[in-house]
Amino acid sequence: MTIDLTKKPTVILGGGPAGLLFTQYLRAAVGFEGQILVSDPQPAKRALAARFGATPIDPSATDLTAAVVELTGGRRADCVIDAAGSGSIFREMPRLLRKQGTVLLYGHGHTGVDLGVLNNLQFLEPSLLSPVGASGGFEADGRPATYRRALELLESGRIAVGPFITHRYHSLDEVPAAFGGAHLAPDYVKGVVELT
Repeated sequence: MTIDLTKKPTVILGGGPAGLLFTQYLRAAVGFEGQILVSDPQPAKRALAARFGATPIDPSATDLTAAVVELTGGRRADCVIDAAGSGSIFREMPRLLRKQGTVLLYGHGHTGVDLGVLNNLQFLEPSLLSPVGASGGFEADGRPATYRRALELLESGRIAVGPFITHRYHSLDEVPAAFGGAHLAPDYVKGVVELT
């Protein structure tokens, strides 16, 4: 299925690594010229979203629906990308999406949410996409095409991950501390272990 969203507003819910990768991919890899609105409560993540060509929204300081309606001139989003993994966004999606828009369900792990909230989304007759793992087929050598394309984008510099690596750990002994709460720091975007 090919979806032409070249000029239509897109909302990305979540400005973590996945949301920032979606933002860069839309701008740098497919040449998306439309509005990209990225919602995230963390200032560091919103700053990175702006750096990569999106308009950031702080959902903890403003009503997300009102902001999207205002920024799109009342149009709402033609595409909503779930990159947050937060169940509460399912309640918000129907208010953000245009009728017959597209929803990309990427941020998995929505625990504690009654799936009845999808009823309001279904009334909009959306196209629902859910990529997982090696979606996108395989190369002749058996390698997933999606991963090969991702590595090419990284190697060419069209997609940059360095800017959102905010925490570096230099031994495996530091890993328990990293999982012990460092990821909750306001400036945390992504942590990596660097073994030399």
